[in-house]
Amino acid sequence: MKILEAQNALLSNYEVYQHIVDQRKRNKEQNRRVPGNAHHIMTEVLTYLRQKPSPLERQEETQAYSPDAIPRLFEKLREANLPSELTKGELLSILNLRPPSTAVLSTAIEDMEERFTDDEQNKIVDIIAEVLGRDEAEEGAEGGEGGEGDAMDADAALPVENGH
Repeated sequence: MKILEAQNALLSNYEVYQHIVDQRKRNKEQNRRVPGNAHHIMTEVLTYLRQKPSPLERQEETQAYSPDAIPRLFEKLREANLPSELTKGELLSILNLRPPSTAVLSTAIEDMEERFTDDEQNKIVDIIAEVLGRDEAEEGAEGGEGGEGDAMDADAALPVENGH
């Protein structure tokens, strides 16, 4: 066998997730038995994709990711007239991470601080939240951004509570 195209396209975590869910549904409808090792791999991948911090953790409830969400996200980012184009790899990372903040977004975009202003970075995060939604836990965490001092106070209180 000869490989003609080594890598034709990249798949997002959502596309892999949806393929496995669809494949399982087809197998069940057709009463097809899947080899044990293939079943195990599909189960392990689904388990991984449904665990926190994956944005697909609550996909069955929220349906935040959908076949039309991906092109809609890319279109809105294109319409934002950002000074620098996002690469395919950066777009894929954004899809897979669904960054809730500019700090997380910086892990998906190379040289983000040099390429985008703070306002543009916030605009990207807002577009992602608008199209793909947010986790409820993320929304609650945002309300307490100034809570870093509270965590330090709690740590400082530990020795007293333990009698040290």
